[in-house]
Order: sequence, then C-alpha cells, then structure tokens
Amino acid sequence: MRTRPLSIAALLVAAAGLTACQAPAGSIDGCMPLLQPGGATSQVSVEAAEGSPTVEFETPLVADGDQAQVLGGSGERAAEGDIVDADYVVYSGKTGDLISSSYEASAAGQPPATPLRLTVGGESVLADALACGAPGANIVVTTTISSLFGPNAASPELDITPVDTAVVVLGVSDVRPGRAEGSARPGQEGMPAIALAPDGRPGVTFPGSAAPEELTVMESIRGTGEDVAEGDRVLVHYTGIVWETEEVFDSSWDKGAPAVFTIDDANLIPGFVDAVVGQPIGSQVVVSIPQELGYDDPATRPASIGEGEHLLFVIDILDRLEPAAE
Repeated sequence: MRTRPLSIAALLVAAAGLTACQAPAGSIDGCMPLLQPGGATSQVSVEAAEGSPTVEFETPLVADGDQAQVLGGSGERAAEGDIVDADYVVYSGKTGDLISSSYEASAAGQPPATPLRLTVGGESVLADALACGAPGANIVVTTTISSLFGPNAASPELDITPVDTAVVVLGVSDVRPGRAEGSARPGQEGMPAIALAPDGRPGVTFPGSAAPEELTVMESIRGTGEDVAEGDRVLVHYTGIVWETEEVFDSSWDKGAPAVFTIDDANLIPGFVDAVVGQPIGSQVVVSIPQELGYDDPATRPASIGEGEHLLFVIDILDRLEPAAE
C-alpha cells in the first residue's frame, strides 16, 4: 500500500471545534463514551493480529460526523482526564489506502510512527474517541482528513482532500489516571494552598510570605504505589511557578499531556529530583526550591526566572514506565 507525506503530529492538535458534540448512546461496562458508533463505524471490521490489526471496509466509505466504536478490551476503562497509550493505523475512506501506522514501516521505507499518548476528552477527535477504551481494545474511529491533519491537508499521491473520510483504528495498550489519586494530606505552614480543578490541574494560593530558604517538600496527596527511586523513568504532570512573581513558567497541563522524565540530576534540576525520589506513585508533592537547587547556571536559567528567585513545583506522580529502548 502507498504511504503519505502528511504529518501525523497533527493528530494531537486537531481543533476543538472539530470534535463531535452528540450525546453518547449508552454505556460500556458502566462507562459513558464521548463519541457514539454509527453507520460508518459499523462498516469497518477489525481482526486483532500480532502487530497491526487487519482492517477491512468497502470503499468509498463516507462518514456523517465523528463516530467511534469500542471493540473489546478488559480492565479499567478510560474516563475523562485519564491518560491512554495507543498504537494506530489510519486509512483513506475513499481509496482504502494506508496513510500512517505506528505498528510497521511504510511501503516507502519510513519507520513506524510514534504511538499516541493522549488525555481522554482533550481537544481532538481521537482524545474523545479513547473514552471507555481499555487495555486490549481496538477503537474504530471515522472522521475527516481535516479533523486529523488540519483544514488544508491534501495528498495528490493518495487522492486525499480535507473533506474525505479517514478511518482510524486505535489499539489501546494502557490506561492510567491523569491526576494524583491518593489520600489528601493537610497543608503546611509557610507553603501555598492547593486547590484542584475537576481534571486535576492545580490552582495555587501563595501564603503572602517569603519562600523558605531551604528545600521544602509538602506532600499534598499520598499515593499507594511503589516509591520512586533515583533513575526511574516516571510519568508526571507538573506546574512550575516563580514564587516571587507567582507566574507560571512551565506546565505540562498547558501542553495537553503529561511529561516523561528520568529522575536524576543529569535530566532534571536537583530540587525536582529530591522532591520526587521516595514518593509513592499516585502522590502529589509541592516543593519550594532555592536557586542553588534549581536553575543555578545563568546560561540555562529560563528568562522568566530572575537572579535569586525561588521555584515552586506542583508534581503529580502518575506512573513508573519501562526504561527507554536503547
């Protein structure tokens, strides 16, 4: 099959206005989907296989709006705000040609694309489609090329225009909480108060006093998982704020997905490492970091952080991941 010159990165940034708004038809094991199946998804057959699934449908397939159908899967089903890892294949509904795959190299010799890691209910049709997915599930999605790749997406080679139907099959490999889910802990004098939005994003109220002179770690939510060790590869959500200005200078929440960090001084500032090591998975920690344990080198210090200023991080420790492949 032919492959395409379109960028799969656009799957992560499809506009919110292109997501479906119809009410879910019913629950799946008590989970309410954000998109419902329809006539288009019912025409797509999926057979699980070692590696890429076998996907068949009659062409041309035309979708009327965004549709999603969850097939199989076992275990905890993904709710809004959860983090889902999934492989995928994308086909043209017009021709049946393969557009992109994270399972295998393309016919043109391009390596497999990167699997997806999305927050359920984000600002894309695929993020909505992942609702109620579970490990082992295949999710059939029918949408438009423009919803995936942008309003100007086209490929003369594949006979693709923005209004054509795209057929996507998402193979769910893992579902994780998208926020710390342990037991709330009491506040600490001299440290900010934390209030959480429904999706877990933290709101921070500073105490009106100077930052602690020493590294200070407050456990605001205590998880129940294994403790993080130095050198672990960890999935986290975080917000970084300059204490003196109360301005956010970095946040994974603003990027739409959690970050993956190897917890050591070669990859992170020392104060961040000290705050996370020894904490159970599922915890949220709040840490005040003096500059000597933060961005001490002016050459690497973000422009928004002034000389001598302290940092505050709110960190949700979501999961431990396997070491990266060499």
